[in-house]
Amino acid sequence: MDVIQKGFYNTSDRLNMRDTVTVYLRSNTTPYAIVDSARSVIDSLTFKGNFTFQNSSPGNYYFSVKHRNCIETWSSNDEYFTSWTPTLYSMTFGSYSAYGNNLKYLAQFRYGMYSGDIDQDGTVDATDVSAIDNDASNFVGGYVVTDLTGDNFVDGTDFAMADNNAANFVSVIQP
Repeated sequence: MDVIQKGFYNTSDRLNMRDTVTVYLRSNTTPYAIVDSARSVIDSLTFKGNFTFQNSSPGNYYFSVKHRNCIETWSSNDEYFTSWTPTLYSMTFGSYSAYGNNLKYLAQFRYGMYSGDIDQDGTVDATDVSAIDNDASNFVGGYVVTDLTGDNFVDGTDFAMADNNAANFVSVIQP
């Protein structure tokens, strides 16, 4: 699967760092229960991660993708999946790859998951923005959830990104 975390994406067509993403296989009928999950590190050059699902039967599933500080993003449609056949899916070529077109345009043929949902409640809001502002004011650095850009430092860039997404009411869009 190809995934870009918007905040990590830079003008060199790379991610500022490699990071872990979790993909959930979800039933294609309401309430869209989680059937299986897998984790992988997304490569900073290719945007690819290899996800191995062990506990699912062949069938149609939605993929939902979660990253530690991004909005959960769902595949646009349910996809046929078997655990023994590789399934290729890209959430990077167009907003149509995500349910409700819930991807941010980054560059030609590059779309990414919205950054800023640090409390993972499904929306970028004042709670997220406030936590990022506090960490920026305290010069927090390292591998922290409030570092939206992946540069190991929380600053005004992280704050501005979350603030813009909060102002635009960015949230999870799911079936």
